[in-house]
Amino acid sequence: MPAFKEGDRVRIASRPPTPADAKTGLYYGYYGGLSGTLFKLYGRGEGAQAAVEIDLESLPEDVARRHLEVRDQMRSALTGEAKRLSAPGAEHEFRLRYVILVAVSDLQRRALPTRHRATNGRAA
Repeated sequence: MPAFKEGDRVRIASRPPTPADAKTGLYYGYYGGLSGTLFKLYGRGEGAQAAVEIDLESLPEDVARRHLEVRDQMRSALTGEAKRLSAPGAEHEFRLRYVILVAVSDLQRRALPTRHRATNGRAA
């Protein structure tokens, strides 16, 4: 099992859920293929778990839609100064994170996309 650290970019493996997954709650079918950033590690060895902050773009459409609806409801419930400070584009914009807990054994390392620098009109 590769060693992971907080801040690593990861992808959750796609596999069929097992009865053990139903008991632990660490894996659901739609988790497969989600990508994100390893937020926190818990435990060591075979039973290690990881909190992963999911990239909203990787969520299934219906889950992403519900997530954004909840975010908008929470933002609209803010009042006064908090609402002004957390408005879209503000320095402290309200951001609702989507974090899930999974078994470390279900994680795969995901490389950051490489950016090509332009040098004299050519890619470097």
